[in-house]
Amino acid sequence: MRHLFLTGLVLVFIIWLLRRKVSMAAVMPIGAALLALLYLLPLPDLGRAVWLGLASPKSLEMTDTLALTMVMENLLRTTGMLKRMVSSLSAALPDRRMVMAALPAMIGMLPSPGGAVFSAPMVAEAAKGIAASPEQKALINYWYRHIWEYVSPLYPGIILAAGLSGLSTRQLFLAHLPFALTVIFAGAWFCFRGIGSNPAAAGHRQDDRAAQFGTFLLMSAPILISLALVVLFQISAVLALSGGVAVLFAAHRYSPPQILKTLHESLSIRALLLVAGIMVFQEVLRATGALAGISSFFVTSQLPIPLLVALIPFIAGVMTGLTVGYVGITFPLLLPLMGSGQPNLWLEALAFASGFAGVMLSPVHLCFVLTREYFEADTALVYHRLMAPSVVVLAAVLVPYLIYR
Repeated sequence: MRHLFLTGLVLVFIIWLLRRKVSMAAVMPIGAALLALLYLLPLPDLGRAVWLGLASPKSLEMTDTLALTMVMENLLRTTGMLKRMVSSLSAALPDRRMVMAALPAMIGMLPSPGGAVFSAPMVAEAAKGIAASPEQKALINYWYRHIWEYVSPLYPGIILAAGLSGLSTRQLFLAHLPFALTVIFAGAWFCFRGIGSNPAAAGHRQDDRAAQFGTFLLMSAPILISLALVVLFQISAVLALSGGVAVLFAAHRYSPPQILKTLHESLSIRALLLVAGIMVFQEVLRATGALAGISSFFVTSQLPIPLLVALIPFIAGVMTGLTVGYVGITFPLLLPLMGSGQPNLWLEALAFASGFAGVMLSPVHLCFVLTREYFEADTALVYHRLMAPSVVVLAAVLVPYLIYR
């Protein structure tokens, strides 16, 4: 009970700081320091935990992956490849409903904080002449923006979940794939209800559409190839992204000064410090014995483990509105409950999906706030439309349960 009280106190303080708009990059080290203070952790043990959190191979790999993703996103945007992806995809698809869904989904292939605001004008343009309410357009943009966060090894949430759990990104991809697929099909039912078939770009012949789709594949090749190398061939995300970034630099003939400038513009020190802070927090949890103590408490409490694994990340997701937030805060506590050694994949999938359901329903989720403001949509009505598909996606946890239980 002591371990649960002390760590619960720290988690409440962390969430309070986040609600006060303190950067999570600062919050996690503060939480680690408070945890060490409450447990009276000796300085040598604290120093060892900080060192492991910052310099372990797992921590360095996550940091490198995140940094390379930032560089690739910057290159695709500044070279105009992202813009060509959008225009070619719009011309290639035969129905404007598909365009409205595909544009935010495509923008969402690369993690970008608040990226929904980038795709919102595209959805608005594609929806011209269609009888859709502001709330419906907001839902389409918001919903399809977040397909990839369940499965893509380019997203910090997946990177962090893999690093904390010891599972490979390929294992997470397969376990989380039912959620991503359900997002697509649930969205087709709930997002476009009442919108009939609307031809898009009627002036394009079939061969023109094929050429436009070829252009889209060419422009998005760095992303697609990186994903394929990681998921299908189990190549390190660092190696896959390094190769993609190097090819982009070479293809666009960047000089050494231009490369240095791009690296400087791309890298967010705050985001990199966030990963470091989460890893330090995890190591301090281990050093204090809090993880083992909490695990023992829950085992003896006889509360259903699936209920704990679902509820705790969901609450953290709602409160933080960040995938890395609920993963970084709750996974270190929950992993001991998911099985000794490597965690059970269906319980990991349940924790991830429940937490992400909380993120999608969070009123502080940046994409939600920006999308609602852009379309001037009523918050209550957007939530009304969002609830049912969110429940349907969460119900897809039955698939990993049947496979991995």
